[in-house]
Amino acid sequence: MLRTDLKIFLPELLGNQPNAGGHRTNTPLTNGRLNEVFTAISDVDYARSAFELVKLYPAVATSDDSRLQDARIFLSDQPADPLVTTLLVQSSQLQDSSLLPEMMGMLATAKFHGLATATEEITTGSQEIKIDRVHANLAPTTSRCIEHTGVKPPVETSGHRIVRQQSYGNLYNISIDVPDLVAGRPYFYGTYQKYDYTQRKYVTETLPQTDFELNGTTITNKTQLSSPVRYGEFFNLHYLPSEFFRFHDFVIDGSTLVLGQGERVEPKTVWIKIPNSYSTIIDNGKGELIIAGRLVATIDYDTGVLTALEPIDFDAAGRDLGAIIRTKPTTIQSIQFAVSQDVIPETLYIRCKSMQGTDMSASSDAQGVITGNGITGSLSSSSVINLSFEIDVLPDSVSYDYTDLIYEPVPTPPGGIDRSKLPGNGIVPIFHANNLVNIQSRLRTSHPNLTNGQVINAIIDADWVDILDGNGASLYSADDSNYSYDRQTGAITIKPGIATFTAPYVITTIQSELAMVADIDATTLQTLIPIKRTYPAGSTISSVYMLEDLQAKSVDERTLAAWQNNYEDVGTPASNSINTTQYPIELTNIGCISQRWAIVFTGDGYDVLGEYVGKIYSGAVTEDCAPINPFTAAPYFILRKEALGSGLNPGEAFLFTTQSAARPVMATRSVSPGHSNIEADSSTIAFFGVY
Repeated sequence: MLRTDLKIFLPELLGNQPNAGGHRTNTPLTNGRLNEVFTAISDVDYARSAFELVKLYPAVATSDDSRLQDARIFLSDQPADPLVTTLLVQSSQLQDSSLLPEMMGMLATAKFHGLATATEEITTGSQEIKIDRVHANLAPTTSRCIEHTGVKPPVETSGHRIVRQQSYGNLYNISIDVPDLVAGRPYFYGTYQKYDYTQRKYVTETLPQTDFELNGTTITNKTQLSSPVRYGEFFNLHYLPSEFFRFHDFVIDGSTLVLGQGERVEPKTVWIKIPNSYSTIIDNGKGELIIAGRLVATIDYDTGVLTALEPIDFDAAGRDLGAIIRTKPTTIQSIQFAVSQDVIPETLYIRCKSMQGTDMSASSDAQGVITGNGITGSLSSSSVINLSFEIDVLPDSVSYDYTDLIYEPVPTPPGGIDRSKLPGNGIVPIFHANNLVNIQSRLRTSHPNLTNGQVINAIIDADWVDILDGNGASLYSADDSNYSYDRQTGAITIKPGIATFTAPYVITTIQSELAMVADIDATTLQTLIPIKRTYPAGSTISSVYMLEDLQAKSVDERTLAAWQNNYEDVGTPASNSINTTQYPIELTNIGCISQRWAIVFTGDGYDVLGEYVGKIYSGAVTEDCAPINPFTAAPYFILRKEALGSGLNPGEAFLFTTQSAARPVMATRSVSPGHSNIEADSSTIAFFGVY
């Protein structure tokens, strides 16, 4: 098998017509030819948007049944125009016979593969790849800004002190010392930022107190975190400090809450129990204590008056029954909270008041650095605001303004493919955990002319080398008659075959490797094993669409005593057999398609029926059965007359399934409305495997 035997074939019909799609033809894509799959982008497309969905067939195009192991495709290049996005679409429902309406219906549950650019150098031994995006446009979108003013941080931050544990890798186990917890009944919980791939944003993961153990003054998590705290991020322990809070124990201190000057009951900290019930009832933050839908008591946070509507058991020792009392107004010198994932950093403005009532403010620059009057801080890439105050600040006085950017799908223009049912509001994930990515660094050099014997010094240890001439034709040959490459020295030597090609030339050299993705957040791919090479910033990271092994083969061969138009039937065998042991079904990679077949015997011969192609052939047992695939001019399969023997009785059938050396795949291109001066809009699909 040669590199030239790997081809990507066109379907029966491209375009937006309802009958677009269909079976594989014998027409391969031509390397470098523009507008062969997608139409040329016009001024109208940039004015109102465009969306195209097509079917393609990566295939092993040999006249035998040789196997390509671990076949895979990925986008190795796509338009530089930010308004244009190309994606590969993977769906288990896709069949050779699928047409455009069916293909559109598959998008809601499909898996999408795209590419991104490395934003930092990827070093040897690293297991982290920083990239510019993990989602991309499936459908055309537009963006608009929404302003938010006077937004308050979450209520839970107002009375709590925060201690933090920084992550220097992937932090799963927490251990934090907190010497000033409220005595009697400590109150705390944990938070950290976790990327939600479905929502396309960071969310705050909150761990309740029951997830932790307290040993002396050290707090640890009982089981490791389900998702780690990323490098440079923090795990936050929120707790009520003894400086501002005390615990009133109903068993020790009595059932009456007596508040001193300036004291107040802290919401969500009142615990009671009713007789003959094991459950502890906790107030809901609105002054209500409810169990099984019944309101059993109310609490006035300002006066401490607990009004019982049912009998209350105040004497259950060891149950921590009571309430936490705020002894004086709390102040803070730091605070952390999450904001919208799409906040525009330079629009962030912070306001607060000091303990003495002095107004303080700060703002962020485009890099997320926050500075101002007595305030410093940062807006992280995970959309977390960290603020530090030079003097004590009232937590309830903190507020902020910001503007965020939202993306909205563009309505379908007349005559276009209906986009109303596309998933993700038009934006979809393009990388996936437990899926391969291809990392590649590509170098292209232009040469006005190349001559026999000329030596060009290229990179050492390249995984791919090719030369294209002025017509887009590849100079690759199996016998190196046009050029050769020395992997040890990086030398490309031009051979006599260059005389048949046309200048100018482009030499492409690529270093690449595969990596399994273990985890994903908004800007980072975590790999399962370390990267073996160093790749520069700007390298291409592509999600890999695994086609698995490509080889024409026959499976599930059996006979049936009665054909009932059911290709899945495994009923009573026929009275005779078809001898495929000595005379196996013969297949070629070029002619075979994925299909379930039935050879149904009649009084004077047989009919060949395909599950999707229908009746395609009638023959006699005295001749080989070799129905021709009209799209490739090669047989779908060959069943020798010796295997047929005398055939089966009328109404009996021989069933089998052929698996093709081609896989149907889908590709999309979206053009969002806007202005562009970029003229080239081509994409490149890479097709690899092991032979």
